Amino acid sequence: MRPYQVGTAAAIIAIAAVAMFDSRAAFSPSIGTAPGDVGSRWYPFWAAAIMGVAALVVAYRAFLTPQTSEGVFQGRESIFAVLKLVLPMLAYATLIGGIRWQSGEITYTVIPPLGFYVATALYMGGFGWWIGRYKVWWVALITIAFPLVIYAAFELGFRVSLPKSFLYDSGILPF
Repeated sequence: MRPYQVGTAAAIIAIAAVAMFDSRAAFSPSIGTAPGDVGSRWYPFWAAAIMGVAALVVAYRAFLTPQTSEGVFQGRESIFAVLKLVLPMLAYATLIGGIRWQSGEITYTVIPPLGFYVATALYMGGFGWWIGRYKVWWVALITIAFPLVIYAAFELGFRVSLPKSFLYDSGILPF
């Protein structure tokens, strides 16, 4: 038995159960914003259900699979492998919102908020350079291309899929 994997799976099952309970109205008819829309509760319920079932499978397999004698972390290399993934994620989240606080009338800014797209460019480029060991031109392409593709998919794509009256009423389309 692998107690840490079983414990992690149990925690994920609990999170999934709370999310499913919170969005349990997924089965009641709800009015969406477009014809055939299933409503806003459908996705979180089924995403949590899939996550909970996957965690049950992981817990079952971890409970029945014999544990090797080596343990999870065999040395310093395995700890640094985890840190190579965790530290860039923390830096990415910090770069999106920045670090600042206000004391009285003075606002102190340690790291200015760079926003989602600039932080994504730095994160993807840094990830390709540091972990992927890509060549410089690939890192440059990733740094530029990924935020542009995300921008095109979400910002421009959603504008096209929204009803025309919404675009005019909200002021997105001024003409």
